[in-house]
Amino acid sequence: MYDNGDENQPDSGGEGRSAAQGRAADAARMRVAGAVLLGASACTGLLLPLVWGPTSNARGLAAIVGDSFVLAGVAVGMSVVAWGAGRRWSRSAREELPEAPVRYGPVPGLGPAQTEYVVRKWIGDSAPTATLLHLAEQSAVRLTLVDDGLWQIEGIGTPQRWRQIDPISRVLADSLGIRSTGAVFVADGSPTSGYAVREGMRAMSDACRSWAAQDDLLVPSIRTWIGRAMACLCTLLAALGFLGALGPTLLGAPFVAFVAGSLGVFAAGTGLRHTPTGRQVSAAAAGFERVLSGRSKTIGSAAVRECFLAAVPYAFAFGVADRWSAQYRRVTGRAAPNPDWYPSPTLYDDETGLQWAAKPHN
Repeated sequence: MYDNGDENQPDSGGEGRSAAQGRAADAARMRVAGAVLLGASACTGLLLPLVWGPTSNARGLAAIVGDSFVLAGVAVGMSVVAWGAGRRWSRSAREELPEAPVRYGPVPGLGPAQTEYVVRKWIGDSAPTATLLHLAEQSAVRLTLVDDGLWQIEGIGTPQRWRQIDPISRVLADSLGIRSTGAVFVADGSPTSGYAVREGMRAMSDACRSWAAQDDLLVPSIRTWIGRAMACLCTLLAALGFLGALGPTLLGAPFVAFVAGSLGVFAAGTGLRHTPTGRQVSAAAAGFERVLSGRSKTIGSAAVRECFLAAVPYAFAFGVADRWSAQYRRVTGRAAPNPDWYPSPTLYDDETGLQWAAKPHN
């Protein structure tokens, strides 16, 4: 159905720069958060002895730096070293994977949620909508626009059809109660339906973790979990240090410096690592995401209407439905087609249609 891509094809400039800028912005926000944490904690440690007094008998400047300025200098130096160690640990928590070769179609057997999970190690709020679109494209459910913002999702798949659906999509169908023929779920953007979708999303996330572990695609990152444990321990020690329980309150600075530098170990997905098999599957899925997000100059066989529409749910999973439709229009010179299984012209608008009605709520 799909052809293969050029493994050496570079990213198209615009979207590649956008992705790089997004990663740089995330890193900048992390650095700002670390600086704020360090500054707030340091100020607390410095001001506490002057205002309330620490747990020791010392008061004023002596409570902060102690009787020896050599000790204070050592504490400052250790703070710099601890921050550097935390930064190094934080960087090591990020798994660097090589650029994925272009792929013009989804990985066989993987639904939208699985495809997103194997690349990102988590699923986002778009996963339920993407899965419902995938089920509709696979003729397992019927989508009906009853009224503005009111959608009816009806199960129409036969048992044989459901056996052909990926297990994660079946989990969402079971959670929403649309696995059997004639069963209906109403999505209207209300807290009630949003809560049901949220519960379905949690079930999908748990199922994705089990699937990735069972198929030996992802394993826990011991180094990252050790870093998290050390950051939590240093948080406790920093609190004790700034309260004066360890001596001069300046002794809490090295601990909070490590915490500030190691915040990256708590980022989503850092607790897991791809196995060799997982890297292969992830590379294939990431190569497909390259095409969906417009970071490839061509879309290959996806220019065929049926192939393009089959890829739409995956574009929603990655949050790039608008880019996917724009890529189709750029390559073919035609407007992106609207599928028969989606009864609304708002398919490619991330903020309207089923995407809005099936939005998860806590």
